Amino acid sequence: MAVSHDQNRGRGRRPAPRNRRPPEREDRGREGSRLLRLAVSLGLFLLVYFGRGILPGQVEAWRNALTSDVDFQGAFRQFGQSVSAGEPVRDALQQLCAAVFGGEEIEPPAPEEPGAADMAIVPLSETAHMGLDWLNEHGALAGRSNDDGGEEPDPAQAPEPTPTVTPEPTPEPTPSPAVVTAVAQTTDDQGRRLPSNVSFEHYELGLEETVNPVEGSITSYFGYRDSPVNGVNEFHLALDIGAKEGSPIGAYADGTVRYIGESDEFGKYLCIDHANNVATFYAHCSKLLVSKGQKVSCGETVALVGHTGNATGPHLHLTILKDDIRLDPIYYVDY
Repeated sequence: MAVSHDQNRGRGRRPAPRNRRPPEREDRGREGSRLLRLAVSLGLFLLVYFGRGILPGQVEAWRNALTSDVDFQGAFRQFGQSVSAGEPVRDALQQLCAAVFGGEEIEPPAPEEPGAADMAIVPLSETAHMGLDWLNEHGALAGRSNDDGGEEPDPAQAPEPTPTVTPEPTPEPTPSPAVVTAVAQTTDDQGRRLPSNVSFEHYELGLEETVNPVEGSITSYFGYRDSPVNGVNEFHLALDIGAKEGSPIGAYADGTVRYIGESDEFGKYLCIDHANNVATFYAHCSKLLVSKGQKVSCGETVALVGHTGNATGPHLHLTILKDDIRLDPIYYVDY
């Protein structure tokens, strides 16, 4: 039996598979599947986020919107096309909410946060807008990109970190030198023998306030010297401060007058006891202004400068003692 050329050509062709769909149908299927997943995700988010704070009346508004004659598929398809075209996600969501919930214009929320009673009458579209604002404020719409691609956050809009202020360490207080008992020395640094009850050591007196007893200048130091009276080299037990006749002599520190007196050697003199077993002796005064047992304050005038006794001119003969040991006054006055 002869077979025509057309029949042979027909037998050599493989029939097209019946289960293969056109490309445009496959694209629509994938798009529909993607939109369906997006819609489910959006619905779950809206239900979880807004469902917690919505009152029964608002739930009824949601039920009415879902059961109304709304083209959900068309609305979500338009949402997906807008996002694919590069339109901001926020704008696309606003369009989606407007299409689903009646097409009414979305108004921003009132400046003051509504209470529980006010939430019952807030329109559904305004509630959705509040949710979008929350997402925008918290970076969900304008923040870091997701797996599908998105905008990176603007570093200029990121809040600056609060600098950590390290408190400055509090300096440790410098301990005050200990007040100890003075001890007499037998020889000086040159090996010369010293009078009894004398020391060149610098001891801490522990007095709260002290002053220079008189204004003047030093004319003779504590230690060995040639006497200006007889020229004999002898130990001088005080610091001589030259001053004008009649100049006031102030108490070195707070204290009590131990005694007053007058002699051929020291002329008119007095002694004041201070704290920590410290005492000061003032000699060659022209006049005494205090009495025995009188309490005096630091700097209070107790006598006047003179040259009574064995003296060649007006000056103050100042001796400082601690524990009855005569110390070098140069350590404790400022001249």
